[in-house]
Amino acid sequence: MASESRTLDRVDRQILHALQIAPRAAFARIATVLGVSEQTVARRYQRLRTFGVLRVLARPNQIRSPGSTYWALRIGCRPGGADPLADALARRGDTSWISIAAGGAEIICQVMVPHDDHTGLLHRLPRASNVLTFSAHQLLHRFPGRGETDWIATGDELSDDQRAALTPVSRGKTDAALLPGDEPLMAALARDGRAGWAALAEATGWSQRQVAQRVAALVAADAIYFHLDVADAAVGMGSVTTLWFTVAPSDLAAAGARLADHSEVAFVAAVTGSANLMVSTRCRDAEAFYRYLTTKVAEVPGVHSVETVPQLRRVKQSLFLVEDGLVREPA
Repeated sequence: MASESRTLDRVDRQILHALQIAPRAAFARIATVLGVSEQTVARRYQRLRTFGVLRVLARPNQIRSPGSTYWALRIGCRPGGADPLADALARRGDTSWISIAAGGAEIICQVMVPHDDHTGLLHRLPRASNVLTFSAHQLLHRFPGRGETDWIATGDELSDDQRAALTPVSRGKTDAALLPGDEPLMAALARDGRAGWAALAEATGWSQRQVAQRVAALVAADAIYFHLDVADAAVGMGSVTTLWFTVAPSDLAAAGARLADHSEVAFVAAVTGSANLMVSTRCRDAEAFYRYLTTKVAEVPGVHSVETVPQLRRVKQSLFLVEDGLVREPA
């Protein structure tokens, strides 16, 4: 498996970039933009998926989900306690983006908490025997930006014209919200974000037209979003780091938006706690991260301080478990 991941070539990487921009774009459309055959795109996508380099999936925008809140947790562990605790957390359906960080001394993860849950992780984890320190930071606002659709391996990224040809056309906002009746649809899209309308109709019992309209409405309302779970190590990203920024409140919105447009940044959110911005970055190596920190980050206005916490091992992506550095099946 690992040897397969090292054979990614320029076309593979451009397909990955295309899917970052338009996760549900038809293979024919991607092929036209890249100047290759539709069969080539379809075959290579299936290969990348089979070997655990990527998964396309849909996720609810938890910050906007009614009836729940979304939190980032920092869990300081006793020596030897991080691995079993992280693996146990990864098997839960309410957790995502679980990493062992800080040389193995800390777990960073995200968790969805129902409003009426008074006995869940936020209450139990601080009392766990393996836990030395615990802090919880509610996610208040996610900053979408170019960073989420920029390819991170320089030299293989798509041109501006190719990006423009793939960028979805905005069809206006809606006020749609996720409802209990959407659960079969979301379950199917969590397993495969590129599932066709026929497969989604079968999963939901709706017509293909109803499925297409519902997905379009939820996306337009920012109630759900499509993205890639990418195996960072498989595409040459050896330095994944969480940054905790303390920013002047007057500069918080501008700083978050600016950081979200950095190609090195995968995720940015305003959070509660002593730091008010949480940022996840991906770079080739420590030297590349250092350059990013001393150039782009240094130019962001209003930053009082930044704490950098390097990832040692990813245990779970947004939904899929990570094994041997590759993205596997849902938890």
